[in-house]
Amino acid sequence: MEFLNLLIFAVSFALLWKGARLLVRGASGIAAFTGMGTFFAGLIVVAFGTSVPEFMVSLVAVIEGSSDIAVGNMVGSNIANTGLIFGLTVLISPIVIGREAWKEQWLPLVFMGLMTFAAFGLSLTEFSLRRGEGILLFFLLAVLLVIPYGKSTEENEASSVSPDDGGWKLLLYVVSGSVLLAVSAHLLVSSAIDIAEQLGISELFIGVVAVAFGTSLPELAASLVAAWRKEQNIVVGNIIGSNFFNLGYLGLVAVIRPIEINRGMFGYTSEFAFLILLTVLFVLLIGKTQISKNRIGKKKGALLLIIYVAFLYFISGSLS
Repeated sequence: MEFLNLLIFAVSFALLWKGARLLVRGASGIAAFTGMGTFFAGLIVVAFGTSVPEFMVSLVAVIEGSSDIAVGNMVGSNIANTGLIFGLTVLISPIVIGREAWKEQWLPLVFMGLMTFAAFGLSLTEFSLRRGEGILLFFLLAVLLVIPYGKSTEENEASSVSPDDGGWKLLLYVVSGSVLLAVSAHLLVSSAIDIAEQLGISELFIGVVAVAFGTSLPELAASLVAAWRKEQNIVVGNIIGSNFFNLGYLGLVAVIRPIEINRGMFGYTSEFAFLILLTVLFVLLIGKTQISKNRIGKKKGALLLIIYVAFLYFISGSLS
């Protein structure tokens, strides 16, 4: 049984990496094919593909009466996106943002910050998200998707996509990559939990690690592959877009079924406080590149990771 779990873990990890490569390759190709630019490909195509699992988890949770899980899943995923994923990606491969890329990124970046504050404020009014508030959050996501950005002005980035990769083939890359990411992430987390239980690791630790990493595996894999391919605009677009989609999806879930937040839910305001801290820091780091060296280095990545680890320690300590 242990060998089977180890085999599933190894195979699902390989499929996760393959799915991320397909998704990023398809998004990069679509950027070149349509002229939208790699940042917007990351913001919309990659982010959509990696955020669907969070939407499904939250939707099922609300339908089954577990609203706290739905909200915690979305907020926790955004914390992981900004702290764990962007921090780890920058630690491995520092991000350089040129002037032309900044012209595309500043507006979605500001929107992301405003949407985070809006979600926090709306949910605290009556510790709930009603249909009207859900419509507002989803409308903000829709605005991001329909703003006529026009042709990309970003600096050209090296791309390994063949000019023979037509539109349908690129779309197939995106769809197959997204499906592979969702399925392999589920298998990876399930096998990891089984292995941990067989090793006698505590249920609390398993829960914290599974939630922390499981829902973020697609975004993490896509960002690491994009960094490996030197598609740095896709990395930034994926983080901003994933945070947008998660909050917009939270609004859509509230439209389908209003969300009641347990007033005694420990750590809800604290969780949002960590998210706001990381969001503000993320915006400042991206903005600072236009004032100083146009580069987010490894020290900044380490800082984001430290904040994320502090969040995990705080949450796990409160549950023990």
